[in-house]
Amino acid sequence: MSSQSPHNDAAEQLYRLVVEYDRRGDVYNAVKLCKRLARMAPDWSVPFAFLCRTYRSRMEWKPTLHYCMRAVEHNAFDENLWETLGIAATALGEWETARYAWNQLGYHFKPSAEAIDLDLGIIPLRLNPASQPEVVAARRVDPVRAIIESIPQPSSGRRYGDLVLVENKPTQAGASVQFYQQRRVLPLHDELQLLKSSNWHTYSVMLFTDTAADVDVLANLCLSANLGFDNWSNATRFFQPNLHRNVAEYFDQAIFKKMEREVYLVALAAKQAKELEGILETWRVITLKEHGQVGQLM
Repeated sequence: MSSQSPHNDAAEQLYRLVVEYDRRGDVYNAVKLCKRLARMAPDWSVPFAFLCRTYRSRMEWKPTLHYCMRAVEHNAFDENLWETLGIAATALGEWETARYAWNQLGYHFKPSAEAIDLDLGIIPLRLNPASQPEVVAARRVDPVRAIIESIPQPSSGRRYGDLVLVENKPTQAGASVQFYQQRRVLPLHDELQLLKSSNWHTYSVMLFTDTAADVDVLANLCLSANLGFDNWSNATRFFQPNLHRNVAEYFDQAIFKKMEREVYLVALAAKQAKELEGILETWRVITLKEHGQVGQLM
């Protein structure tokens, strides 16, 4: 029985009913009928692929993994199935399965039960894409995991250093907006879910300076001390689709000069507040400028 045609009128008819229930938003009956269909036609990949997609959309990774493995048994040529299998296996920490799935898509991972830990570069990552989107910088450590390197706004529920599950393919939602790193356009990826919270706290402080160079001094001090830093005064990274569809809200600072202002709001990430005291004092000495009170946000 092929993946395209089951050569079974009853199975085809039942699958049409599954699709109709799904189209109406009746997921319960669609899934119930599709499981019945999978038992009726166990060598047809289509019902297993449907169940795989359904559970993936709900981020229920155990059934996603199960049905995806059944689907690729009968249709090893569907790249979307291998991608979903890789995502589900990664979410569950099933590293042998994850490595095998990614290798079907062109990677060359050695068979191992160890987690994949690479540096695949920085990506713009859209947190909470379905509710309150915010774009941050994150470093990919494997095809679908990334560590947040910006300091997200507290409303995102995310922290500097969080490990998140991300989509393998770039999203088309930001196609009209371009993100740059050293004049190179970077594709936008969507977050799927938080995998592991970091133990970094989010702080904010006002810098009473009218010079962007002073902000850079603090950024470099934080970098040297292995602390997180983000200039929230330059944060125009929230998606506002109703603002104006033709207005780009992201700019390459290598092209557009930094805007000067009288006060800068910056975010800092540290594991303990006392780590910031010496950094800010050093900043005061170097710049001869003052700062406001440090506030812990998360």
